[in-house]
Amino acid sequence: MVELIGAMLGDGNIYDKRPYYVEYTGDPVKDNHYFRHVLLPLVNTEVGKNPRMFVRDRGLRFRIFSKAFVNWLKGIGIPAGEAKGNASIPEVITSSRCLMKRCVRGVHDTDGSVYFDMRKTYAAPYPRIELHMKNVALVGQVSTFFRDIGIPHSYVRTKNSLETSGIEPLNKFLHMVGFSNVHHVLRIAKHYPVLVSQNCCPTRLD
Repeated sequence: MVELIGAMLGDGNIYDKRPYYVEYTGDPVKDNHYFRHVLLPLVNTEVGKNPRMFVRDRGLRFRIFSKAFVNWLKGIGIPAGEAKGNASIPEVITSSRCLMKRCVRGVHDTDGSVYFDMRKTYAAPYPRIELHMKNVALVGQVSTFFRDIGIPHSYVRTKNSLETSGIEPLNKFLHMVGFSNVHHVLRIAKHYPVLVSQNCCPTRLD
């Protein structure tokens, strides 16, 4: 459930008027496997629903029609509608390091990006994991959590951007938080397959 919450905070919305539902949005290509093989099974297991995926406005989407789920999310402190853009990770999650890891993973799976600096300045492709969102409170919470568990990163509040850069910080991120979205993992595996295998990250698309 916590990873579902993280994914929703990253790229989801809550609608608390009829019909009540929670909607997840992603990239039709990059997030297809993640939605189909990670999020939808979690929804089935944790919420007892079987949403269908569809593409609208160039976005891959699915909706969980459940007033009970909507009210539960609001009950733990996640607002609906436009206010969700200012939502923070609920205290019930921030109070547990284990739960925070899963939630932050969900945020990065949906709203994070992985890229490599290929300039000759670096002896090998220089990895960067970036989290850039409009939600200032949420990015600040992730930065605080990274400090608590020892993941080196830079946080530029004026740009509301958090970046984990370098091979050792990447290894720590994979070991302590990781990705469930295989799209991100495959980008890393292209240059650093050993880090991926050491941290048991998923690499299969079937």
